[in-house]
Amino acid sequence: MPVSREESKRDINLGRIRLVLTVLFFVCLGLTIASIFTDVGPSFWKCAAATVILHFVKESAVQMSEPKKS
Repeated sequence: MPVSREESKRDINLGRIRLVLTVLFFVCLGLTIASIFTDVGPSFWKCAAATVILHFVKESAVQMSEPKKS
């Protein structure tokens, strides 16, 4: 029988934030690729900047959710 691990509210919220940021990152990445080939939507540079910023924010959230090594 597997042992269930209780997660704190902080862990649950960080997991949800990571999921939302990951989804937003891939949506933004898709818009960036689409903006190369079409003129519908935001410009390529706006999409590329948002993609880079979301990548940094996502990586920061991943680091925040990892337990600290002391």
